[in-house]
Amino acid sequence: MQTDVIVVGGGFAGLTAAAALQRKGARVEVLEGSATWAQQFRGELIHPRGVRALQGLDLAAPLFAAGGVEVHGFAATASSTSAVTRLPYTHGVGLGIDHPLMIDTLRRELATRPGLTITTSARVEDFLRDGGRVVGVRTADGHEHRASLVVVADGRASRLRNLLGMQAHVRLLSYTVALGVEGELPSGRLGHVFLGAPGPVLAYPYAAGKIRMVIDVPLDVPKGRAAIKAFLLTHYAPAVPEPLRAAMKQSLEQNPLELISTQAIATEACAAPGVVLLGDAGGCAHPLTASGLTNAMNDVLTLADVFGEHGLGDDALRSYQRRRYDFVRMRELFTDALYEVFRGQDPGSRALQAGVFTYWNSSERSRIASMDLLSGEDLRPGHFVTEYTRVFGRSAIHVLWGRHPGSRRKNFSSLLKTSLGRLEHVATRTTKTVVDRYRRELHQPRA
Repeated sequence: MQTDVIVVGGGFAGLTAAAALQRKGARVEVLEGSATWAQQFRGELIHPRGVRALQGLDLAAPLFAAGGVEVHGFAATASSTSAVTRLPYTHGVGLGIDHPLMIDTLRRELATRPGLTITTSARVEDFLRDGGRVVGVRTADGHEHRASLVVVADGRASRLRNLLGMQAHVRLLSYTVALGVEGELPSGRLGHVFLGAPGPVLAYPYAAGKIRMVIDVPLDVPKGRAAIKAFLLTHYAPAVPEPLRAAMKQSLEQNPLELISTQAIATEACAAPGVVLLGDAGGCAHPLTASGLTNAMNDVLTLADVFGEHGLGDDALRSYQRRRYDFVRMRELFTDALYEVFRGQDPGSRALQAGVFTYWNSSERSRIASMDLLSGEDLRPGHFVTEYTRVFGRSAIHVLWGRHPGSRRKNFSSLLKTSLGRLEHVATRTTKTVVDRYRRELHQPRA
């Protein structure tokens, strides 16, 4: 079968990419290896930039109609008794929705669109190549599917990324426990971040009267489901305010426990002749800022834009790679730095956390600027460096002057050095990202 674009992966990234490319006039075939969608926890919160992109594809309204709910920003607390710091969206509303429901809705909506086909139980085993160019894929049943472009959207554990020889730097950060609980969040329909436990807790609405709690658990957590549940009840529940705490305990006691590895994956290339990586296949960061689906939508918009500008040739693929990394690298760095500060429990880390909250509470501009970066509204590398300096520079000052209760200035000199070292590291990587955009070439697939 000959078509313009083959999308490998029928999840959120693959389906929205298919919709966007079909809107640009491409004939698109989606190949999904599974017959049904796995029930394992995956992303469910989309920032306003992603929602606006879905609106442009006529997909936002069906998702809200299916049971998705509006999300209006974030709220963060240093402990269960601390004041709430609100970081509202200022560019529209976000969307929270159960992930399997999201996928079912998208598949149903796209099934009727002309020039777009979705085939399930079509596991891709290898690429078809003509010289150094990918020209299609071969599925497990032996069928060959040819196209001008192959979009790889098979998730963070991408097999096809490895077949292309695209190196991925994988860091195992922690584990994630995802709970579904009934009720309403303390500050309304905001994504909530609770600190004060061995790892941050993210909670957000994903349906009317339903909350998803995403709990970051350290790698040295006790082994065994019973031991992990006891660990969460002892060390995490006290950091969550009532009545959400009671709902969390009830869910832990009544439901099976699912422990998922949390990884940060960075790639050095996301395009080669005839093929691109999209969504988590191209890399992902810690879910603390719930940016995975929004980053995927940025990939989708970028790919659709370069297709409209350049067609499906190598110029389009180079442009996609440059633009994607310009956007993604900044968010990876900011999320990584925020996570490293928020997961620490020692006095120095708590002082750094206090510095972040001090900065956010200093002005509305501070809260808006940070939220715009975290949610993908601000795309400018220079603004990223400025905001990073303000957020973590304020934390360093907080450490230097020992403003955290019980702290001593002499104990924090190394922490100040570490904080400034992080800033230097980020500035260096940011400069490298900007320079690389002018000299990065397409990755050559392995023979």
